[in-house]
Amino acid sequence: MVAAVLVLAGCQSVVIVDNKPLPTDAAGRPVYTGGYRLSEMLADPNGQILTVLAFSGGGKRSAALAHGALRGLARIPVVDSGRQRTLLDEVDFIAAVSGGSFPAAHYGLYRERSFDTFEHDFLKRDIEAFIWGTFLLPWNWEWLVNPLYGTNDRMSEVYDRLMFHGATFADLQHRGLPVVSVNGTDIANGVSFPFTQGTFDLICSDLTRFPVSRAVAASNGFPVVFSPITLTSFRRDCKGTWPPEVSPPPAGSDESRAELSRRAQIERIAHRYLDPERTSYVHVMDGGIADNLALRGLLNALLTIDDKSALFRTIAHQTRRVLVVSIDGQAATDPTLGQQRMVTGLATIFSAVSGTQIDAYNFETLLLADQEVTRLVKRIRVARCTEAPAIDGHRCDDVQGGLVHLSLDSVTDPEQRRRLQAIRTGLTIPDADVDTLVSWGERLVVENPKIRALTSGLDDPGAAPPSVSEPAAGHERTARR
Repeated sequence: MVAAVLVLAGCQSVVIVDNKPLPTDAAGRPVYTGGYRLSEMLADPNGQILTVLAFSGGGKRSAALAHGALRGLARIPVVDSGRQRTLLDEVDFIAAVSGGSFPAAHYGLYRERSFDTFEHDFLKRDIEAFIWGTFLLPWNWEWLVNPLYGTNDRMSEVYDRLMFHGATFADLQHRGLPVVSVNGTDIANGVSFPFTQGTFDLICSDLTRFPVSRAVAASNGFPVVFSPITLTSFRRDCKGTWPPEVSPPPAGSDESRAELSRRAQIERIAHRYLDPERTSYVHVMDGGIADNLALRGLLNALLTIDDKSALFRTIAHQTRRVLVVSIDGQAATDPTLGQQRMVTGLATIFSAVSGTQIDAYNFETLLLADQEVTRLVKRIRVARCTEAPAIDGHRCDDVQGGLVHLSLDSVTDPEQRRRLQAIRTGLTIPDADVDTLVSWGERLVVENPKIRALTSGLDDPGAAPPSVSEPAAGHERTARR
């Protein structure tokens, strides 16, 4: 009977979705322009507030909190260059991992309509029923008999049917800002893998034709339960042409002796992708493995933007406020474990170990993010004051910024905080919990004093521009260099 069922399952007609190579020019060389890439999408920022959101992992708990945060941003008024807007209109970039990828991609595609449909499409659907169906229903057992089709390939089809309806990254590109970076983890290299064209350039692949549902499935691909989403590298067919943003390694270079810096590490990973002898396939799983806050990919993007590039000059010319908001739906660790003589149960042990690792790593990531935002503010000041003492009637050094971390720990009501942190990490939670999480996500954003301080009074004239005889802080630093 089992053999017969497997044969029937194998007779299903399943289309294996793979990534496609980059388009080529008349000489057959890859075209490294256009597409869903930061350098082109951010060439015209949304406003004077460079606003970046990061949605953490944490299943539907995190998704509901992030969805509420988007609603909260839509309630914060901003006057930017005389225009009445909301802070949501100012968002330029959204990075997301795992559960946070669902609201990020959904909003990226549907914008304000997401506020009317996301709860029905995802938050209040029993997604785990589809997971159980993948394993228990024979007509879904293609993954048992087809080596090119895994459990997460099946779930990507589910997400597409429920939420994304055939959308590709070309559709996201057509929608414009904000850029949505769905982040998974490359399990071969142990690093964050952002689904942006800049990353796909490394494997000579075209992101615009890639389904959004597959990126989200990869980002949410919890190990053991889900198989990786596998990408093919077309680097062998790229005629040795490298992306213009990546410099070839020096002749005779040795990774073990390379410079010890974050920028150098980014380049080393890029060189591994660019070497067809080392990378033929990229296997992408849960983004929370490498970075559960979705901040590392963002930091790498900021780090690799050259201060002398046209992109950075454009951003600096327009930007007077830098706001990075981390929406963290990670639950608290179980404090009762320290009072128990024995800890049993595979789920309990796995949750404790993974939660401890994530919490420790998150703390370091937040420290690094705070430092990088401070550094970015200084870089923008220098660039603006190199351009002119005053820009659009404002002092060139009138640039402020900050990192805002909003987590379930930020919930002020102790009883509500304990209740929310106790919600399980999964893709099906009670509707009442969804409503409470959305409400608190909205409230945490609206009531945050740092967000209000950074976004208010943007059109106030402020102090007079610095005189030529007394240069602003960026001029002085530039002269000393």
